[in-house]
Amino acid sequence: MTTRTAPSVPQAVERAYWLLGLALFAGVVEAIAHTSTALEGPDADVGSLAGQLAVRVVVYGAVLFVMTRFRSGRAWARNTLAIGLGVFGVASLVMEPLAWLSAGNDPMSAVAGLTLDAAVIATARLTHLVAVIAAVALMFRPDANRYFTRR
Repeated sequence: MTTRTAPSVPQAVERAYWLLGLALFAGVVEAIAHTSTALEGPDADVGSLAGQLAVRVVVYGAVLFVMTRFRSGRAWARNTLAIGLGVFGVASLVMEPLAWLSAGNDPMSAVAGLTLDAAVIATARLTHLVAVIAAVALMFRPDANRYFTRR
């Protein structure tokens, strides 16, 4: 009887997996901070906020599922994460700050008037962005490519 063992997960894939986990965590932190900030306002729309959180829970759950398939060597999962997070996810993270800058806002005035909420949101978003970009770069390293072509 021949025993076949699964190939070990390459370091690049393992690191990408954990970076995606960090990005997911940063997204959760940002969502909580945004919700908390919105609820402080007198005209907070709880129904709308609940709907937004529900969408995030579904999306984050789907990402977590695809991450597990990615780690086990499924090429479709790598492609889904690369396109979904590496293209659309990154775009969604940079669109709001770019729109804010293109509206003529002064970055120095934002820094001068920085609140704790804004600092948490900005830190979470930057962490999310850097983690996704680094993870996508690792996903396509030579050892990762070999791992995904063997499956």
